[in-house]
Amino acid sequence: MPRALSRIASTHQRALHSLRARAIAHASVASRRGAHSRVMTKAHAHSAVTSTDANWVPLRDMHAGELRLKYTLPTGQSFRWRPRGSSESDYVGVIGARVVRVRETASGDAEYKVYCRPASESDDDDDRVVRDYFNADVSLVDMHAGFAANDARFRALAPYVGGSRMLRQDASECLFSFICSSNNHISRIHGMVEKMCVHYGDVLPVTAADVAIDDVDEKIEPEEAAAVKGDEAFYTFPSVSQILAKATEERLRELGFGYRAKFIVGAAKVLAENPDGKSPEAYLASLRDEKTYAEAHEALMACPGIGPKVSACACLFSLDKHEAIPVDTHVWQFAVEHYMPELREAKSVTPKIMRAVEDKMFDIFGPYAGWAHNAMFIAELKSIKESLPEELRTPRRATPSSASKAAKKLKIKDEPKPPETLPPAEDFGSPARTRA
Repeated sequence: MPRALSRIASTHQRALHSLRARAIAHASVASRRGAHSRVMTKAHAHSAVTSTDANWVPLRDMHAGELRLKYTLPTGQSFRWRPRGSSESDYVGVIGARVVRVRETASGDAEYKVYCRPASESDDDDDRVVRDYFNADVSLVDMHAGFAANDARFRALAPYVGGSRMLRQDASECLFSFICSSNNHISRIHGMVEKMCVHYGDVLPVTAADVAIDDVDEKIEPEEAAAVKGDEAFYTFPSVSQILAKATEERLRELGFGYRAKFIVGAAKVLAENPDGKSPEAYLASLRDEKTYAEAHEALMACPGIGPKVSACACLFSLDKHEAIPVDTHVWQFAVEHYMPELREAKSVTPKIMRAVEDKMFDIFGPYAGWAHNAMFIAELKSIKESLPEELRTPRRATPSSASKAAKKLKIKDEPKPPETLPPAEDFGSPARTRA
């Protein structure tokens, strides 16, 4: 066969595969409507949410320098996003009561699609909600330029971590997700968060088959498309009020949450009995809008299961406390190697060590130090670190050995809260490992 005809035939075959896959997915949607109805009867349906005639919408001003999905969604900030196909530039997740798909186009610009939304809202609200979630009004390019001007290490790393954006999540979702993350590995955290949604959240009027219609990965064969679990539903994350009304420690233990069960129930009660007498949701909103980082950080630590690191994660990822630095062993290692060699003798990441690292990062990077930390944290992940030039890779020689010596050198008063236990060592380096 002539080469030109061979190319045409190959292209035609791929097109047929794509059309067949879409046809199977469409058929799957229709055939599984009954199954979806059964799901809706078994769980409390979010009656104020409706499906949409979804279209792809540009996420304005979010080009590759401002947003890279692989550096933002699977790197330990949130546990609600799943990749589609073999791409690292196409994800589906839930933002509030919206099932949202976000992807990068061939030109590197981001676009999104909303499959359902609250019945009282419109596509204009979609734009507001999605942009708010991605902190889209913050110029990451300008911010990184400022960090690079202040610090040689950041200046060298910047070309490799562009688009590593901070999310602005729902506060209760973020907080309870990180309670689940304690001493845990990433796949199990995803599972626990999903169980909370399924058992205590609201089912949304979208299924996996609805989302599969938009799968365009050429590596997805028609047979794989036919195997999609079309009746798999999406759920909202439960509010604190829903957790209080539905969750019990006994049931959470049955679901596999272990000792975290008492922390989830206990934290919900503390938030409900907050000193301001507000609803849990209003109280968390006040920590975002009315309190300083120090005040919000301390307030969250009143909850059982929340120590300095988990509190810092919630503050940075959901409460607009952009100076917060959640310090784990990765952050400690690059801090020791590049900024604070005096901490090399530390045997663990104690609250006073964490505070010292935060102070140092703030001195260098200013009130958005948490964003700088995020980019440098991502550079320490195994998949990213291996792509860096050898001279930019943080050596593994920095290992904790004597916290008491470091504390004496720093002359920092200790905090009453004990440090949280770090996740298992095998979790470190995974592209989607936990921050706490």
